[in-house]
Amino acid sequence: MFLQKIKTLLIAAAILPCFIQPASAHVVWFDYNNGEYDILFGHPEDGPEPYETSRFKQAIVYDTNKQIIPFDLNQKQDALSLTAGKNVAAIQGFFDNGYFARLSNNQSLRITEQEISNYDNVGHYLKYTKAFYDWSDDLAKPFNLPLEILPLQNPLAVTPGESLLVQVLSEGKPITDAVTVEYLGKVVAKNLDGTFSIPITQEGLEQPIEASYSLPSNGNLTVSYETSLTAQNISVPEPSTLLGLGFVGLLVLYNKKKLLLNK
Repeated sequence: MFLQKIKTLLIAAAILPCFIQPASAHVVWFDYNNGEYDILFGHPEDGPEPYETSRFKQAIVYDTNKQIIPFDLNQKQDALSLTAGKNVAAIQGFFDNGYFARLSNNQSLRITEQEISNYDNVGHYLKYTKAFYDWSDDLAKPFNLPLEILPLQNPLAVTPGESLLVQVLSEGKPITDAVTVEYLGKVVAKNLDGTFSIPITQEGLEQPIEASYSLPSNGNLTVSYETSLTAQNISVPEPSTLLGLGFVGLLVLYNKKKLLLNK
């Protein structure tokens, strides 16, 4: 009997994390990897986590003129990736993480929309993201998301040791009250003008910049918005440039050999 109880407890302990988990601070973000744009979910400072791919609801891919271009969504094990043409300049995404009833400061229980009235403190967690791989005046304008991080300068051109200045927007309008901005797992202090300065290290923009904002809805329901911003420079030299570099290299090698022969 005792062994049976221990077995039951172990099974329950294994299943419990599937139902009870912290709901806030998770974000979704894109990460370019060998021709694919991986769609990741979790705490960036801790690394990505498996997720229900059906919760990823939308992606839009833009060129530098902010014109929408086609893409393919690829199913992986517990994740998704996106592939598109060579003109990808920016991507936005939307992830609906559903409803959670908060049980304590550290744990929440996933529930259905029909179960909301059974709990006192319920959150609906909506997650947005933007990723830049190129920059233009058109891309510098707001994307008018419910929550987004707007770079106030080209995020791909900020050099190590400098700071990237950003602003948090809702539907294209600045918001400052009750907004939390994080980078590398640490809260970023707000500037006097309501902007945020993100420190850039030698590795560049290492992780997504995160922002979160909660808005009370009806009764016991709170809508929680999380958003992220990434910027990756993935440009490669054109074939003609590579050929030119190869010719220069051969010319230098030829001149070195000529000097050796003349000695």
